[in-house]
Order: sequence, then C-alpha cells, then structure tokens
Amino acid sequence: MARLVICILLVAAAAVQGRHEKYEGHQLYRVAGSSADISALEASLDIISATPGARTNSGKIEALIRLSPEVKQKWLEYFDQNDMSYTKIADNLANILRQEEQEIATARASANRNGGDMSWDTYYRHSEINDYIDKLGEQYPELVTVINAGLSYEGRQIKYVRISTTRFENLRKPVIVIDAAVHAREWVTPPVALYIIHQLVVDIVDRQLTDEIDWVIIPVVNADGYEYSIDTDRMWRKTRSRAHANSDACPGVDGNRNFDHHWGTSAASANPCSIIYEGPSPFSEPEIRVLRDAVLRQLSRTALYISLHSFGNMFLYAWGNNGTLPSNGLFLHMAGITMAEAIDELALEDASRYIVGNAANVLYFTTGTSRDWTRAIGIPLTYTLELPGYDYGFLVPPSYVKQIVTETWAGIAAGAHLVLNNL
Repeated sequence: MARLVICILLVAAAAVQGRHEKYEGHQLYRVAGSSADISALEASLDIISATPGARTNSGKIEALIRLSPEVKQKWLEYFDQNDMSYTKIADNLANILRQEEQEIATARASANRNGGDMSWDTYYRHSEINDYIDKLGEQYPELVTVINAGLSYEGRQIKYVRISTTRFENLRKPVIVIDAAVHAREWVTPPVALYIIHQLVVDIVDRQLTDEIDWVIIPVVNADGYEYSIDTDRMWRKTRSRAHANSDACPGVDGNRNFDHHWGTSAASANPCSIIYEGPSPFSEPEIRVLRDAVLRQLSRTALYISLHSFGNMFLYAWGNNGTLPSNGLFLHMAGITMAEAIDELALEDASRYIVGNAANVLYFTTGTSRDWTRAIGIPLTYTLELPGYDYGFLVPPSYVKQIVTETWAGIAAGAHLVLNNL
C-alpha cells in the first residue's frame, strides 16, 4: 500500500512538472511606456496585466510581460531602443506555477465541501461549478432557473442562472447581467460570480436585491479554455476553437475581442497567433454567442452589465476603442466610483485602491470588447471589472479567494442599489 501511495505521488509530481515545463526559464518583466508603447506590444507579447499611469511613480503605464529565453534579448533591445524602462521581477515562471499548483492542491484537500456546497478558499472544475448551480436550481426552484444555454466548441455545456422572485415575468424590474471566465486563466472570476449567486439565493443577505432585481449570472463563459488552463497550460487565455485560418498552429480566439463593436479595426487583433486574436468574424465563438444571446434576451430591462476579469483593481468603461465617452459618461463614472468605494472599504490594508475610468484613457485602446458592445446596444452601465491580484497577478492563491469574493460582493450590491435608486 505504501508503495502504491508513493507511486501515485510520483506520477502526480511528474504531471505537474510536465504541465509547466514549457515555461521553464520564462521571465517576467515590468515594462513602462506610454499608452501607445504598451498597445504596440499586444500583437506580439503576452501582456499579463497593465498598471495605469495614475498608480505608477513614473506616470507611465507599466505592463507585466512574459519573455521566453528565445526572444528575451530581442525584446530587451527593443525596450532600450524605444526608451521603455524595464525591471525583471521573476526568473522562472514555471516555478511560480508549480508553487500555485501545490497551494491549490493543499486547499482542495482541506476544503470542507458541506455536502457539495462551494468553499470560498479554493478553485473548482467546470463540471463541479455546473453541478453546484444545478443543485441550487433543484433546491430553490422558485428563485433559480438554470439555463442550459449551449455547447462550447469542444462540446461542454455552458450554463447560467436566472435569479428572480417573479420568474422574469415582471417587466418593470431591472436586470443585472454578470459574466466570468471569458479569459480562461483568470480563475478567481468564477468564485466571485458564484458568491454573488450564493448571496442572492442561499444567504439572501439583502432581500431587496433579490426581490426587486432580476439577475443573469454566467459563472464560466469560456469552458474549454478554462479546463485547458487547468489540465495543460496555466497561462492559456483564449477559447479552444479551430475554425479559423492557421488554427492548427494557433487555436483559439480572445473572447473579449470577439464582440461586434469596432471589430476588425485593430491590426494587432487580426493575427490568429496573437493572444488577443479577435476571431474570423464577430461572434464566431459559440461561447461568446451564448453570452450575446443571454444579454439580448433581457436587453430592454438590463440596467447594469459587469464582466469579471483579473487583475488590476479597476472599473473600466466605454469607449475603449477611441477614448471618447458615451453620452452618460458622468453617470458611468460616478456609478463606478460608488462600487469601487464599497469594495475599498473592505479591502486589505496594503491593497491598491480601485481606479475608475475610461478604458482607453486608463490603459490603452481595445476593440471588440463586451463592455463596449453592451453599452453600444443600449445598456446604460457597463464595465470591465478587474479584480485584485495583490502581488500574485491572476495567479491568486486560494487563501485570498474569500477576501476577494466578499469585498467584490459589496461593490456589486452598491451598484445594484444605485440601479434601484435611479429607476
């Protein structure tokens, strides 16, 4: 028996080693530059995150970038030539990924499932998340409707929940739509979506929000990419589709460049091998069509849309493609501040405070995003919400999940009350 246990542990260790070895020797650099400088890197490099100039000492945007040993020297020379300062912050990404995997394994081993309930100190597989929301639908049929919305490219069932005390039949009630895990590697986003569901359905901590608002919440949009990031490539961001040119070598599409708002207007997003590839056509991805259809089904009543991402402590609003503001730009900004301040009140003492602003002005230009598309089709308040990463980026240790879901719920609740107060 002891030999069997040892063999199992050795096999597991080998799997971890094999899963992350492609990032052996990859280094992480923080690179400072103007908005145009950083935007120009997107087509060729993996920009893991970007820190707004308002938060940096230099006043320039700082991008966290991964460089492989094969291309490192070329890009360091490019940064020098373009007067972009840089600092190495990690020597070996593979070691960081191994450490994260060990922490998650420990958290999973010790998590108290409470008969299948979610624990807010670990991460779950797509099938486990689906099972959980199915269970809520069975336990709270008067409140929760589970929608089997469609299949991913690889055939996984994408589910979302509709939460309503009136079965979505009261057309005077506002609707709030929230999605998570459009980007596969941003694992901390599904727990936030699930915690919001839990607060509205199980704990019902604020009866007014459950009674007077209808909710649509999609915990995992990019199911294929999410599972691939768990099993094969922790840094995977895109979908896993192979329906475009050169897809054998470069599968997948960036789901947050696949919406029909100024789609096809950015050269950086046209390359299938780019991490921000927009796809062969708007809404080419079945996962994004599920999100599109869920939004359109409740469009006339939807007052607030939030897409959960990681990381950066930011509420970003339209227009990301040119830096101008929608007609309700002031209200967008003030509503964002209301939510941000509610989160900041519960934030860790050394955590960065939230920044609220126009996406293009805070960071750099983007096209084809859900945030801009939802604003363009008429939803008044639409945001990309970049969750905290602390010193870990989107590789958030499971020990921080409870803090993030708790503080983010406070922001969502504040936004929901603002919606009710401005009807």
